[in-house]
Amino acid sequence: MANLQVRHLFQLDGRWNEAYIKGLFTEEWATRILAIPLCEIRMRDKVYWPITKEGAYTVKSGYGLIFDDYMAKKGTIKDKTRISDRGRDFCRKTLWKLPIPKVWKILIWRIITSALPTGSEFYKRNLNIEVLCGMCGGEQKRMETPEHLFRDCGLSSRIWAGSDLGIRVESAGEIPISDWICDWIRYLSSGEEGACKVINFVAILWSLWNLRNKVIFQDLDINSQVITNFIYKSVRERVQILCNSSGTRQSQMALRIEEEGSSHEDKSAIRNGHPVSIIGKQTSCDVVRVKVDASWQRNYEAAVGWVAYDSTGKEMGRRQVRIRAESALQAEALGVRDVMLWAHERWFLHLDISSDCLQLINQIAGVDKDDHMIAGLLEDIRRHISFFHCLCFNFIPRHLNSIAQQAMRL
Repeated sequence: MANLQVRHLFQLDGRWNEAYIKGLFTEEWATRILAIPLCEIRMRDKVYWPITKEGAYTVKSGYGLIFDDYMAKKGTIKDKTRISDRGRDFCRKTLWKLPIPKVWKILIWRIITSALPTGSEFYKRNLNIEVLCGMCGGEQKRMETPEHLFRDCGLSSRIWAGSDLGIRVESAGEIPISDWICDWIRYLSSGEEGACKVINFVAILWSLWNLRNKVIFQDLDINSQVITNFIYKSVRERVQILCNSSGTRQSQMALRIEEEGSSHEDKSAIRNGHPVSIIGKQTSCDVVRVKVDASWQRNYEAAVGWVAYDSTGKEMGRRQVRIRAESALQAEALGVRDVMLWAHERWFLHLDISSDCLQLINQIAGVDKDDHMIAGLLEDIRRHISFFHCLCFNFIPRHLNSIAQQAMRL
């Protein structure tokens, strides 16, 4: 062990020596090591701090790491896991970009981070304050948790079922409220009139919170008429205004998605989903169009799938393979690199790649700052760009990328 070097973990062809790694490390660490993607080009190693998004050390992040470790040793695990990785990822990538009022976003953020002053939080802190739900009737009152208040309470469940969304909460079971909200927002935003449905969904959450506060602090007497007036009339006009504005934005996005071969230099336009011509212009009839997709699980298991077509729409090839990856973004990058390698080895010099990962496309185009977790893969992809006369990247919604998703299933 004293003479062990990193190079001993590789085979002669540059790939991981999987058997050697599994025999040397624990199963957890072996899985994490094998999930690190290997670059095709040789580049100097870079030091980064994984606690921050930029990869650079800050005193605040260092203090936070020490504090979390201290709290964990004291047994206060809930403080360390106040927000799950999934919730943090949702807040960073999705929540703050939603077309809804800022106060609505803050409410969702407080729900996800368990920062709302509900009865369950009072109970944890041993505060002598009413902890039962104020909207439950008779002797059926239960502790006011975020799950109960926004979903499982009899009043809340009836409001969801009677809304335009027609959501039935009985099947939610023991799903944490943060996961339930994230899943519904992602599902609603992917369908037709997605922005309007998301606005409607969050408006109900907002009105439930306001209704609860009026019951507690203003002794509001709950009846069917009060509920109807408060839930629907108080937010209807605001929702309608937001839906109208987002509907225009959605139609423009649909037009952009249908455009093929167009080039846009405006960086804000690229962020919003315009096709990105990396090199050349699509003037040849020999354009090869590829749809690529990837899936990822938290155990570092991932899969990549893509389908290629010629200019007449005839399928030219497809690939489906299981891989290891540290994140969904990394899996998407591995899929794009695989497509470009396949294309340039067959001398297909006019390539049009469609993906549902806008974050990756923006980083390839240089619009967004490179994620340090895929820096090596981005260098590989940019190296392959020089092999093509024409190369264009397109963003397409996930529900329009079903062909690639089918190719991904093994």
